[in-house]
Amino acid sequence: MPLDFWYILSDTGTCQELLDKFLEGKTTSNEERALFQLEESYILQNKKEVFKNDIEKRDTKQEIYSRIQRRIRKKRKKWLAIAASIAVLIGLGSILFYNGGMDFGSLTVSNDTGSYRIVLLEDGSKVTLNKRSELTYRNDHNGTRYLELEGEAFFEIARDEDRPFVVKTGSLRTTVLGTSFNIRETGAMVQVTVATGLVEVSNQEDSVLLKPDQSASYSNVSKTFATRYTHHELSESWFKESIKLEEIEMGALAEFMKDKYGVEFQFMEERAKHVEMSINIHKNEGIEDILRKINYISELQLTTKPNVMIEVKFKE
Repeated sequence: MPLDFWYILSDTGTCQELLDKFLEGKTTSNEERALFQLEESYILQNKKEVFKNDIEKRDTKQEIYSRIQRRIRKKRKKWLAIAASIAVLIGLGSILFYNGGMDFGSLTVSNDTGSYRIVLLEDGSKVTLNKRSELTYRNDHNGTRYLELEGEAFFEIARDEDRPFVVKTGSLRTTVLGTSFNIRETGAMVQVTVATGLVEVSNQEDSVLLKPDQSASYSNVSKTFATRYTHHELSESWFKESIKLEEIEMGALAEFMKDKYGVEFQFMEERAKHVEMSINIHKNEGIEDILRKINYISELQLTTKPNVMIEVKFKE
């Protein structure tokens, strides 16, 4: 499949008025030419940040995505083409626009970059694809929206009761009608965590039904499921700028930090694992900053020990 579907986005806030007119189809030929000249100039120069800060960049990105989605729902084919053109001008990441009306056997999206990529599907669904991950769409499943995943992705699926959405990860199938969830595949294990809605996860012999804030871990070795309650925000920390965790137990935070930072935790008392707290964690925050927060807001004292060990005990 040709790579014409990828549009590397680059925007400047000073062209907001022209972009508004372009989305409404009201720009003159001279205004459209100015926009494309701006795009060419930015690609050639590429010397300075065009946004005042990350908050402005994030807000602009979300506003643009919302506008494109509204147009897609109203006039799908026409606005997919416009969205693709706009993407060249306003790029805040990498976005793939997939037009489901195209005739091909499969479409594969690989993310070999150092960050995540966003894939927008014709049905209004949105997939956030993690680095070192791959997504394959196959259009030979009549009546079903069908994808295959290697790696990790967060799915926000547009509801369609007539067309279930199926994600195949190894021998595992995740089936939904309309919901949001994260799938992480690491070779020996596949983990599915639900943010909203209901999700069915199954293999050829067994299945589990997951609700929000539930997670299922499937072993590719033993072919068994293990389910548990969790904070779904933890599974989204790899692409969100920050996550807000309400009344999370220290044990769950320790598991999160062990996975993210590669550190071990030693609890001096078992009951320390069940101490609850509410905390915000930012995407690029270091572990020492998180430890300081926990020490400040909770009754626990976390201390870094040799051999990448964190000691957890109650304050004296």
